Amino acid sequence: MKAIPVYLLWALASLSECAGASGDASLKTVDASSDNIRWSGRFAVLENGSTRFGYPSVSANLAISRGDLSVTASSSKDGSYMAVTVDDRPPRRFTLTRTPKQYSLVESDGKPHTVRLSHLSEAWRGIVTVEKFTLAQGEFLSPPAAPERKLLVIGDSVTCGEGVHQPADYQCDTSPRQSDSDHSYGMLLGRAMGAETQLVCYGGRGLIRSWNGNTDELQAPQFFELDIPINNGPAADLSAFVPDVILISLGTNDFNLDIGPLPERSEFVSTYVEFVERLLSLYPDAEIALTEGAIVNDAADPAKPQRSVLRSYISDTVKRTADARVHQVLSQHHSGDTCDAHPTGQQHEAMAGELLPAIVPLLTR
Repeated sequence: MKAIPVYLLWALASLSECAGASGDASLKTVDASSDNIRWSGRFAVLENGSTRFGYPSVSANLAISRGDLSVTASSSKDGSYMAVTVDDRPPRRFTLTRTPKQYSLVESDGKPHTVRLSHLSEAWRGIVTVEKFTLAQGEFLSPPAAPERKLLVIGDSVTCGEGVHQPADYQCDTSPRQSDSDHSYGMLLGRAMGAETQLVCYGGRGLIRSWNGNTDELQAPQFFELDIPINNGPAADLSAFVPDVILISLGTNDFNLDIGPLPERSEFVSTYVEFVERLLSLYPDAEIALTEGAIVNDAADPAKPQRSVLRSYISDTVKRTADARVHQVLSQHHSGDTCDAHPTGQQHEAMAGELLPAIVPLLTR
């Protein structure tokens, strides 16, 4: 047998390298801040093209021609929940770690797909960084357009969807209910109205004080101004999302019965009026609805009827604001279950249904 000339070996090696390069060409990677991705919700763009966010239901929306799609992401804490929804299929939940990892979003079936990657947790569970999206054997298409109508929901852990998801092995201590902001009352309400919905919320916080009485933490008037609700967080571009309707559900933590007397009327109402006037000036065409939320009730301590008092403070806020675009909307009480006072997933569905008749007319005014 004759030996293969050296020049032929070089040629074969070159062909092999070309084949390898051709294979790499079928792998497309885009930064999270690429125009191929339409983000919904508040986020910050880092110098390397990654996106960083903390508010729940911040989502990346994209479309692909076919192929295997993955995302590289991490969280500042272990345990941030994410979900991927492909076309109209049920969402698939997964959990991020502190170490950046590549997570499969779509397995190729040769067909085009629309994909939504969403953050289900609150900021205190971790600040999420999405670095890039990688697609094998396919093309990134123009991302799906956002709905024209816009709904902004401001609140606390209930608005954030704490405790909405019930695991199959649900147990109070060993397997408690989990966050699922995409099925919170606000997101369900927006979906029913065909509106793009943005949640600006933080568990345990209120209008003037936190659940434990702290007043030195970011409360709603402060974290509203931020893209990421952390101390010294990046300021939000408040013109990037212009709502048609703003629904505010605050007071549950301010009125926590375990921290002593209920808030003083003058401080609470004055702060609320100032916050509402700030929103009116930012969004001169928006309608604003104020509600007391689903947890407060008078039966827990008749000597401190938190729901009645909070409702009266909201009524005073509406009167003092003296603007026809500001409305009071009453909420029904939903007590969660024996494990968790946060409303359940079914109760969030009921809450959305109860609020819908009051909010729809505001969206069409």
